[in-house]
Amino acid sequence: MRGAASLDEALLLCRQGRLAEARKMLERLVAATPRHAEALHLLGLVHGRLGRHRDAVAALRKAVDLAPMNVEAALQLGDCAVQAGDTDTATAAYDRVARLAPNDPRPHYNMGVALMRAGRSDAAAASFEQALAIEPTLAQAHSALGSLRIDAGDAPGAVALHRRALEIDAVHPEFHNNLGVALDKLQRHEQALASFDRALALAPSYVEAWSNRGIALHELQRLDMALASFDRAIALDASDADAWSNRGLVLQDMHRLDDALRSHERATSLRPGDAQAWVRRAGTENAMKRHVAALAALDKALSIDANVAEALGARLHTAMLLCDWRGHAESLDRLRRTADSGAALIHPFAVLATPLGPEQQRRIAERYAAAMAPPTDDVAPAWPADGTRIRIGYFSADFRDHPMMVLMAEQFELHDRSRFEVVAFSFGAASESAQRQRAVAAFDRFIDVGDRSDADIAALSRSLHIDIAVDLMGYTEHARPGIFARRAAAVQVNMLGFAGTLGAPWMDYLIADAVVVPEPARHHYSEQVVTMPHSYMPNGAWQAPPAATVQRSDAGLPDGGFVFCCFNNSWKITPDVFDAWMRVLGRAPGSVLWLLQTNDVAKANLLREAQARGIDAGRLVFARRAGREQHLQRHGLADLFLDTFHYGAHTTASDALRMGLPVLTRTGETFASRVATSSNAATGMAELAVADAPAYESLAVELATMPSLFAATKSRLAMQLPGARLFDVRHYTRDLERAFVAMHERHRAGLAPEAITLAAGDE
Repeated sequence: MRGAASLDEALLLCRQGRLAEARKMLERLVAATPRHAEALHLLGLVHGRLGRHRDAVAALRKAVDLAPMNVEAALQLGDCAVQAGDTDTATAAYDRVARLAPNDPRPHYNMGVALMRAGRSDAAAASFEQALAIEPTLAQAHSALGSLRIDAGDAPGAVALHRRALEIDAVHPEFHNNLGVALDKLQRHEQALASFDRALALAPSYVEAWSNRGIALHELQRLDMALASFDRAIALDASDADAWSNRGLVLQDMHRLDDALRSHERATSLRPGDAQAWVRRAGTENAMKRHVAALAALDKALSIDANVAEALGARLHTAMLLCDWRGHAESLDRLRRTADSGAALIHPFAVLATPLGPEQQRRIAERYAAAMAPPTDDVAPAWPADGTRIRIGYFSADFRDHPMMVLMAEQFELHDRSRFEVVAFSFGAASESAQRQRAVAAFDRFIDVGDRSDADIAALSRSLHIDIAVDLMGYTEHARPGIFARRAAAVQVNMLGFAGTLGAPWMDYLIADAVVVPEPARHHYSEQVVTMPHSYMPNGAWQAPPAATVQRSDAGLPDGGFVFCCFNNSWKITPDVFDAWMRVLGRAPGSVLWLLQTNDVAKANLLREAQARGIDAGRLVFARRAGREQHLQRHGLADLFLDTFHYGAHTTASDALRMGLPVLTRTGETFASRVATSSNAATGMAELAVADAPAYESLAVELATMPSLFAATKSRLAMQLPGARLFDVRHYTRDLERAFVAMHERHRAGLAPEAITLAAGDE
C-alpha cells in the first residue's frame, strides 16, 4: 500500500507543478520497487518535463519492457527519444504503438515529426500520409506535409496543405504562421504578412511569427516596420539567432552599418555553426570596407558549408578587392568546378573579373535568375501598347554621383520628346547632389520608388503603361532584378550596368555592339542582342580639356620617365595582368606604374607582389580618390593607360580617352573584357587593342621606349577625339531610339524579340 500511496503523492506533486520533488519521490520508489512499471512511466514523464530527455528515455524504456501493452508509455518513449535526438529508439517505439493500436494516427504523425527532424523527408511524408489515411481531419499532419513541400520547393502545394489545416482548425497560430511562410516563398508578401498577423493575434508572444513577419515586411521594403518586428522577436527571445541575422539585413538596407554589424555579430555568436549568418555578416563587413574581416567571415562560412549560397564567389571577390592572391588559382579552379556542376549558387557579378568564359558566365547567371524568379502565376502578362508616344522607363539606384550618370545624363536629356516619353524609377538613396538634380530635370517624370517592393514597382510601371523597361543595374550593387521578373513592361532591356548576360527569361534585349558581343558569340547571351553601330556605351559629348593646373610632383610622380597608369578598381587587378605589368616595367627602364589606391591592404599587397617579381616597390605610385574634375585633369600626368584583362576599363577607359590618354587593352572573350576594345574602335584607335598578353607587353614597351611611336599615337588620338563616335551623344541617342522603335514595333505586331543590328548607314 505504501507504493501506491507514494505514486499518488507523486501524481499530486506533478499536478502542483512541484516536479523536482516528484522526481525524487519517484526515484526512491523505483529504487525500492525496480519493477514498478507505473512509477517508471511517471518518472519518465517527469524527467521529460524537466528537460532530462535521456533519463526520460531510460525510465520509459524500462516501463515499456515491464508493460509491453502500454500504448501511452510506448508513445511517450518515442516522444522523449525524439527530444533526446535518438531517432532509432523513437521510430522503434512508434512502430510498437502502430502495431498495438492500428487505428491510432498518433504514432504515424509522431514518427513523421521524428523523421523530419532527422532530415528524412520522404519517409516523414509517408508517415504523415499514413496518419491522414487513418484520420483525414488531423490538421497537424496536413500542416506538417505543407512544411515538407516547402523544403521540396513546392510552395503552391504547401499553401494548399496549410489552408486545409486551417479549414480544420482556424484558430491554430502555428498553421497561420506556416501558411505565411509558404506564401512568402511564393513572394506573395502582402498575403504572408496577413497570415503572420493572424498568428500573432492568436498568440501575441509567438517569436517565430514575429520574426517571419519581419522578413515579409523587409521584402515589402517597409524597413521601419520590419525592424520593429525583429526587435519584438528579440525582446521575447534574445537567443533567436535568425531574428538577429535578419535584423542585420534590414539595418544594412537602412544604411545603419554599425548597428547592422552588431546584429550580425550577435547572430554568429549565438549560432556559430550557421554558414548563412557568416555570409550575411561578411556582406555588412564589405559594405563598411572592412574587407579583411569580411574575408575571415566568408572563410568561416565555407568551413561550415562549402556550398553555402553565394559564399564562394563573394570570397573570391573580397580577396580580389584586397589583391590578396593567396590560393587564387585554387579558388578559380573551385569556382569553375562549382559553375560546371551547379553545386552552389554563385553571384554572377563575382565572376566577371575572372577568366571564366562566356559559356560558364551564362550558366551561372541562369542559375542565379532561376533561384530568384517569382512563380510564373505571379508575373503579369504583357499588355498591348496604346499607340501613343513610346514610354521608356529607366530603372536604377544610381541617379546620383555615379559612373552611370556620367555616361548617360546627356543621353537622357537628348531623347526626342515628340516620339518618346522618358520616366525614371529611382530606388537608390535620395541625395542633393548635382547629378541627382540633373537626373530629376532630365526626365518627364522622376519617381522615387525606394520604399516600394519589387511587385509594387512593377505594378506601378504597368499602370503607367511603360512600353520598354530599361534595367541599368543588372546584378550590380543595389540592383532590383525582381522588378523585371514581374514584368515592369512588355519589353525589357538589359543596358550598361551589368557587363554580361542576366540569364533571365524575363529580359528580352541586351544593348551591345559588334565588338563586345560579336555575332558568333551571341549564343552565350540569353537576351536578344541589339548591336549598336559604334559603341554600346553612351557618353557625354567631348570637349577640349582645359589647360592642366597640376604637375607630376603634385601627384607623387617622377618628373622624368614614362608613366603607365591604371585607374581601375583593385578587384580588376588579377595576378596574370600584374605579372604582365611587372614585365613591362622591367623592360621599360625609368618607368612607373600609377594605380588607384582603393584600400590600404590592397596597396600593401601590390607593393609586396611587385618586390616578389623583382620590381622596386618605389616604382608603384598610388593615387587617392578625388573629385571628378580633379581626377579627369590628372590623366594628363600619365602617358599610357594599361587596361586589366578580364574585367577591363569601362567608364575609366572613356575618361582616359576623353582626356587624350591612350588606352592599351587586350581583347578577351567576355563582354567585360572587350569594352575598352570597343571604346578604342569608336575613337579610331583600334590598333591599341591586341589579342594576347605577349602582344600587350610588347606594344606597351614599344610605346614607352620609342618616343616617336608614342608621340604619333598620342597625336593620332588627339586628332580623332573631336569627331569620335564614342563621344557623339546625339547620334548615339538617335541610334538607341531606332532600337527602341524596332523593339516596340515587333511587340505591337505580336512578334517575339529577335536580334537587332543597326547599320551605321541608317543614320
